[in-house]
Formats: sequence, C-alpha cells, structure tokens
Amino acid sequence: MDLDQYRRPGWPRLKLYAGLYITLVLSAVLGRARAGDLSTPETLRRSSFARVMFMDIGMVSTLGALYLYLNGKTPVRVPAAIASLFAGSFALIPALAWEDWVAMQEKQKE
Repeated sequence: MDLDQYRRPGWPRLKLYAGLYITLVLSAVLGRARAGDLSTPETLRRSSFARVMFMDIGMVSTLGALYLYLNGKTPVRVPAAIASLFAGSFALIPALAWEDWVAMQEKQKE
C-alpha cells in the first residue's frame, strides 16, 4: 500500500477525511443503546480501560487541535482548533479537509 499519497493535500487524503467523517456521523446517528448497556458514568467507574481510553480521546483531540493551529494556513484553523477541544473529530476532520482543499486550489492556480 502506497502511503505517500497521504503526505500531501490531494484527493486521496480528502477521500480519507470524507470516509472517516461519514463513519463518525453514522456511528453517532445510528449507534444506540442496547439492552444491558451501562451508562457512561457507570462504565467509567467500573472499567480502568474505559477511563484510560476516555483520557486518550481527550489527548488526541488536544494534539489534533495543536497540529491544526500550528500547521494550518487558513483563518479557519483557530476556531476549528478550539472547537475540536470540545467537539473532537466532528470539528477537526472538516477543518483538516478545508485546509487541504484550500492548498489544492492554490496549487492549481500556480
């Protein structure tokens, strides 16, 4: 598998962002509680693994926000970085896709 296609802004990376975002939205919309499921607070109380994963999600969102803030080139980067601290990938993925789209448009103009 050629991963070099994902190193620079382009259609492969935009397709990856789209697939990730669609999966995220579908999981949020179609995912529902099942009989016997524990609530989030109960799961966090009972499972150290769940607590670690919950913290990991927060750390990854923070790293994504920092990456976007430091490497982004459009004005969207600042509000999107802040939003990703609260909304996670729901804000981060579209912002990264926008950054790539703008970079692709600028490259086409050259």
